[in-house]
Parts: sequence; C-alpha cells; structure tokens
Amino acid sequence: MKWKKIAVISACSIAIGITCYASGGVESIQAYLNHDFKFTLNSKVWTPKDSDGAVLAPVIFNGTSYLPVKAVVEATGGQVQWNEATKTITITSASGNEGAGSERDQMIIEEMNEIKDKLKLGLTKEEVQALFIEKFEIAHNSDSEDGSDSYWKYEYFKVSGYNREDYFPDHADYAIDHDGLINKKIGAYLYMEWKDNKLYMYSISYVNPKDNQVYIFVMSPDGTISDSPVIPSTSS
Repeated sequence: MKWKKIAVISACSIAIGITCYASGGVESIQAYLNHDFKFTLNSKVWTPKDSDGAVLAPVIFNGTSYLPVKAVVEATGGQVQWNEATKTITITSASGNEGAGSERDQMIIEEMNEIKDKLKLGLTKEEVQALFIEKFEIAHNSDSEDGSDSYWKYEYFKVSGYNREDYFPDHADYAIDHDGLINKKIGAYLYMEWKDNKLYMYSISYVNPKDNQVYIFVMSPDGTISDSPVIPSTSS
C-alpha cells in the first residue's frame, strides 16, 4: 500500500471554530475536501467531528492531506486554544510533556524563543537595540572573569513594583532571582555580557513548566549552549 503524506492543519480552520480569514497573513488557495477517507485511532474506527458534531473531511492541497487540528488533538486527549490578541493556536498534549503550562507559560516560552532567534554573538549594542522594542537596563557589577566589560539585563513579565529583596549591592545582577521566578514575580530574566561593544555571551533564566523548576539557558562565548536546572543558593 502506498502511503501519502498526512499533515495536521495548524492554522485557522473550521475545526478551530474561529474567524481569521480576514487577517492580512492569510493567503487564498485552491484545495479540495475528500469525503472518502476513513480513519482509525488506536486501532479503532474514528471520525473527526467539529464541536457541533458535524463530520469533518480532510483538506487536500498539493498532494498533501491536512486534518483538522482541534478534532485530532482532542481525540488524543489534548486541548487546543485560540488567542485572538496574539493570533496564536496553543496545543496542549495529553501527557503534558509538550506545550504544558498556562497561557502565561506559553507566552514566556514564545518570548524566549524569539530572543534566541534574534540574539547572535558578535552583534553590536546598536544592532541589538534595533532588534527589540524593550529597553534594556545597565546591569550592576559582575564577577565575570572572561573579559566582559559591560552588562545588560531585562526582566520579562515582571510584576509592577516588584524588586527582589536582596537587591544590589547584596547581589550582582548576574545572580538568578530564584524566588522571583518561582513566585511568578518575573517571567524570565535576560542577562547579556559585552566585550568591545559586541555581544559576548548571554543567559535566560526562567521556570520550566514541565517540572516547575528554575532553569538557565546559556549561550557561551565559544558558541556552546546549555539549558539546565538551577540549584537555589542557600547563602544569606
């Protein structure tokens, strides 16, 4: 039997039950509905349906069959949510291992991914400033021994009026605000080190929604990447 490529629709469709065809990012295409397709789910006959119980047919476009994402995900125990403000479809798996967490968690992860995509070692301060809407703060002091000569910081999704109790000079700005992250006073903390006006390294500390632990993502000066849990400091 020759198997054809099957894909899951990850854009607006009748399965999502939302109206987004007026958006500027939507392109008109010529596709077909194939009502002859049959499905099995975990070896049992399955029929995709919308929230009103109407049977859904796969869309055929350029030789690929697209299935309704909401019907497929919910049939496997997951959830699909639509955020009109950000035009984002959030898929939560049944196991919770992928896409787990609240809408805030998803926004934090999306922000982090955007930061990682934009920040490249060797960029100048002017180039980094042009990439982001946010204004970064000059960071206080650092015990960096790798030759960095200046430092920036930014706290994403920070609760208005919040300041960590052990503020400078009791801590240097490279130190992770473990309590602030765990208690959701801030969503993610970006720390950048500069050398000769070029981005030398950076780190992002955040709470991983999979295990609710603080992690730190580090882009080292040599280009190596690490992303691991942080053991909170017990020092006073």
